[in-house]
Amino acid sequence: MSLALAGYLLAVVLPGMLGISWHDTTAEIEGIPFWDMTCLVGLWAAGLATHTILLRRALPGLSRRRAWALNLGGSSVSNVLPFGGAAGIGLNYAMLRSWGYNRVQIGAFATVSNLVVALVKIAIALTGVVALMFMPDVASQLSRPTSPGGIAMMSVVGLLVVTAAILGARWRHGERKSRVAEGFRQLWMQCAHVLRRGWRGLAVGGIGYPLLQIALLWSCLIALQVHVSIGAVVAAYAIERLLTLVPLTPGGVGVVETSATAVLIGFGASAGDAFAGVVLFRVFSYLIEIPLGAVVAAAWFARRRRGGSGSAALA
Repeated sequence: MSLALAGYLLAVVLPGMLGISWHDTTAEIEGIPFWDMTCLVGLWAAGLATHTILLRRALPGLSRRRAWALNLGGSSVSNVLPFGGAAGIGLNYAMLRSWGYNRVQIGAFATVSNLVVALVKIAIALTGVVALMFMPDVASQLSRPTSPGGIAMMSVVGLLVVTAAILGARWRHGERKSRVAEGFRQLWMQCAHVLRRGWRGLAVGGIGYPLLQIALLWSCLIALQVHVSIGAVVAAYAIERLLTLVPLTPGGVGVVETSATAVLIGFGASAGDAFAGVVLFRVFSYLIEIPLGAVVAAAWFARRRRGGSGSAALA
């Protein structure tokens, strides 16, 4: 059902809303010069390499090649299933167990890496809200605090602040009331050790990856002769990242493209060019990881099947 919804949104709803065709979009993308496309591929690969820094610092001893395997394998599963994040974590857990890591190490790895990613997403969301304030249609509404646009924007900011405060209060309350079991104590100590030893790499990987993704989106637009401000790019990327969490379709397919395109149009880009730029970016940030990750996962399964779970290693 989710795949049918994604296909309907992409094939019918979005082209109908924008008055564009997929034939024109693909023709525009195919017209990108080879050198420009090569640079886009390099920028995409640099982003993945930067993210592996985060993974390696979150799990001491993890090799670069295995970090790539975790990244691509988990992303491949996550991108083809609704609620795919859980399946991706499950695959990563199985891969790490087969490489000899214990549950405490894997738990600390998942906790630290997801904490860094969550904090960065919150920062991106707030930055995107600020960037949206400068979109012409929104800015005219925000000029009057009592306007519907002003009220909506203040409500969004207020909701983010209140949610963060409630979650923080509940976490502190639960920490005081709960008994710290031995397993939790070990997990906490491992997390503290990872943060103390690798905070620089965690910061580089956590911040560097979204920055390179923003640069990739901007480069995709430039390659298609779409000229918009960096604020428009940041706003579109923030919407794209947030809506990938929507479990209606795998990876937010259909929903993400519609919303990100609408943001770019609001900043003055033409409908056809904005849609082509978003589609090209999604090819790199979503589509291309599926076959690559499937190959990685298949190789891991094959080695695990031949040599047993203890000797399966992608190295």
